[in-house]
Amino acid sequence: MTTIISASNREGNLTALFAKQCQVFFEEAGEACQLFYLDELPSPLSLQSVYEYKTSAFANLSEQLIEPADKLLFVVPEYNGSIPGILKLFLDAIEPAIFKGKKAALIGVSAGRAGNLRGMDHLTDILHYLQVNVMPFKLPVSRLYDLIDKDSVVDQETLRLMKKQVVDLIEF
Repeated sequence: MTTIISASNREGNLTALFAKQCQVFFEEAGEACQLFYLDELPSPLSLQSVYEYKTSAFANLSEQLIEPADKLLFVVPEYNGSIPGILKLFLDAIEPAIFKGKKAALIGVSAGRAGNLRGMDHLTDILHYLQVNVMPFKLPVSRLYDLIDKDSVVDQETLRLMKKQVVDLIEF
């Protein structure tokens, strides 16, 4: 099973549109997946309890989302030239051994020109440290406002590349 992580907790974020579209591609391929939006994290969070792996607010999330998944798909917006702090907090709050041996794919989304390439590199370094095998091709999605209409991704080339990323992760 694959867990898709929509890596923004900003209200009304557009990352969720891209993550939801990836879920559709998994379903079309007949592959089991679950989608988690980081804006669904419990509030308020006690930052000190984050490192209490068995009792923190993240323990249930880890048990439901990360432990049963053999693959992870991160859809990651660019925040200040990298990944959102909430994604780093989420990763830090899960016992590192749980990630060991999993496989991951990355899709970076950005309103700018680079599609969060730098952030995907940073996330790759973190995932490698956690002993996650990251697919070599990381999909940068740039100028996201030009690719959407209301509440869906409409750019055909972007949809094709996203579908390819999903299929490649399934085969990975």
